[in-house]
Amino acid sequence: MDRDWKRLGRAIKAQRDHLGLARQDDLAAAAGVNRQTIQSLEAGKERTRMPASISKVEKALSWEPGTAARILSEPSSEGPAPRFAEGMPLRVAQELSDGQVFETEVLDLTLPGSKSRLVVVFKHDSEAADMAPSELRAALREWTRIQRALRQITAGDEADEA
Repeated sequence: MDRDWKRLGRAIKAQRDHLGLARQDDLAAAAGVNRQTIQSLEAGKERTRMPASISKVEKALSWEPGTAARILSEPSSEGPAPRFAEGMPLRVAQELSDGQVFETEVLDLTLPGSKSRLVVVFKHDSEAADMAPSELRAALREWTRIQRALRQITAGDEADEA
């Protein structure tokens, strides 16, 4: 399985900036790891396995456990068009191919007997590297707000079933 360590590095840096942790040392201290760990992760250094310290970094970034693994396993936007776009309306396929994906959320809103899932894709028209830090922070704040609202919906559904 191909893992995009550079994408993870960009996501870690973006979240660090969003949290106001100006230096890699700040995130390292919050996570209880050394600066070299953060530096290596943000640089997108290729690895053969997930670092043992990633759970500490996820926690310091206010990420859910497993977020790094999800980011690593997302299909690359490079190369031929992904198969998921086959059969989708052109407008949806175009929206999925333009801009940079910041984050996704897969919500299980399955009704009994259904195999449907809702996938929310948070995209921006420009690459994160081209954005001003304030613009990036604003985009991540908006995504965080949307993500919380979506999680409340699914939490409410689970409570209704109980």
